[in-house]
Amino acid sequence: MPSSRGAGTATRDGRMAATRVFLKIDVDTYRGTRDGVPAMLDDLAAAGVTASFFFTLGPDNSGRAILRVFTKPGFLGKMLRTNAAKMYGVETALYGTLLPAPIIGRRCAAVLARCRAEGHEVGLHAWDHVAWQDRLHRLPRRAVEAQIERGIAAFAAVFGERPRAFAAPAWLATDDALEALDARGFDYLSVSRTVDNGAAAPFYPRVRGRALSTLELPTTLPTLDEDLGRDGITPESYVERLVSRYREGADEVLTVHAETEGLAYRALFQRLLARHRERGIETLPLARLAGEARGRAAVRDVGLGTVPGRSGRVLLALGALPAASA
Repeated sequence: MPSSRGAGTATRDGRMAATRVFLKIDVDTYRGTRDGVPAMLDDLAAAGVTASFFFTLGPDNSGRAILRVFTKPGFLGKMLRTNAAKMYGVETALYGTLLPAPIIGRRCAAVLARCRAEGHEVGLHAWDHVAWQDRLHRLPRRAVEAQIERGIAAFAAVFGERPRAFAAPAWLATDDALEALDARGFDYLSVSRTVDNGAAAPFYPRVRGRALSTLELPTTLPTLDEDLGRDGITPESYVERLVSRYREGADEVLTVHAETEGLAYRALFQRLLARHRERGIETLPLARLAGEARGRAAVRDVGLGTVPGRSGRVLLALGALPAASA
């Protein structure tokens, strides 16, 4: 059954007025950077739109993620449901274990340079994606800061400047991580999800009783790997089901992945961009939304919880607070 949020009321020609989708592309692996990003750049250029790419720049230790089978309920089911072997490939599954972990920023410098040269926003996703996703809750504050600083240094080595935005791996952030990120002067963060993939405008997170000064842009829509194989959603029906969730006249933040929409499910990404064009839905980078919301956004509490279709907990945007409580 389609989401109750609905697609919004279309005009006579089928176009949805004033709906905007801010497109966030997370890049987790060496293969996703090397092969998925160029494919997505081609597709974005063909559609005439730009997006926000968030890069993992350190070692690709994807092979170590196999331990999630034992630590995260539902992880194996999700891998089977989404045909993860097709998305990631055999080599990726061995990096950091039987094969040495490639340093992504060094090996893919030309791809990263092309991304910015073609007008896309570039930001930091991680130094070591697996370390952040699997061990963040156990890391002391100093180790968290080291992960962030190594990512910042790697980004500066590639792009010649510090990153202006950060998107957390797997939408996971602890209080220590949020405070450490806030202290590093990013223009904005995108580290949280909305409850049940509902609406939440940009906000300032409140952590340990204090409102942070860095704006947060939560992802408002489910991802392909969360939806595929659930509630009757197939590759053939995925795009229409996703677009049906867009709220008329609203701003949505959609996260896609270079490893999925850039590789095994590239045709779905192309179809999604085409549907946006057909229905008059603007596709934009996140920096645009951040610029409009900065200084005017409400304060919200955050906390760890779950979203349908994803194993493990993520950071959720909770109830809005009066501005005076900041």
